[in-house]
Amino acid sequence: MFVTSRMASLARTRLLVPALRASRLLSTATPYSHMIINAVGPDRPGIVADLTKVVTDAGGSVGDSRAGRLGGHFSVMMLVSVPSGSAADLGPTVGAIAGVDASVYDTADPDAVDVQPQVGYTGSLSLEGADGLGIVHEITSVLAAHGMSVDRLDTGREGAPHGGTTLFYMNGVVTVPLPLAQKFSPDAVRKDLHALADSMNCDITVEDSPLPFLQRFVEGSSCSQ
Repeated sequence: MFVTSRMASLARTRLLVPALRASRLLSTATPYSHMIINAVGPDRPGIVADLTKVVTDAGGSVGDSRAGRLGGHFSVMMLVSVPSGSAADLGPTVGAIAGVDASVYDTADPDAVDVQPQVGYTGSLSLEGADGLGIVHEITSVLAAHGMSVDRLDTGREGAPHGGTTLFYMNGVVTVPLPLAQKFSPDAVRKDLHALADSMNCDITVEDSPLPFLQRFVEGSSCSQ
């Protein structure tokens, strides 16, 4: 999961635009290596431009990505493909970018990965209420007890409209893999979360979503997606 501070709009979250992923067409005749770049540094203009320049100069392309500001820092994750002959130099070159602490990991070709297990249930999770210790832990513990996985999670804090208190918010996507357990029930999840919400002075909802929702959620918030 990837937790970000709340921002007023999609532009403010700095999620990378889908046009970036088409920065270069990959030649099918050239063997490519696939890597994940995980980078963080003090927020400044040009972090994404610096990272993508390294990938482009290596003859590669950016696929899926996530990016956002966390406090005074900016964090980005990218799935990239580069010619195998340039792969060994990618880590050191990324690591040389000023003010950025980065790690590079080898991964499989995303187009060749058969994702297992398949998703049997998808829900959209939301919370808003008074800030307090342990909110994320308490909610995710309830979800885990029902066999649910967190596929995407955004959290943050903001001042109440009339001041005097701090509000906490959470939005995300939760899933359950196939085969669904016979005892699995979205209503039972909602019942447990409702009881938790009463004890923590907040509102929590889980709304059933068509399975394509997960793909749309992901593709709408990165450069894949």
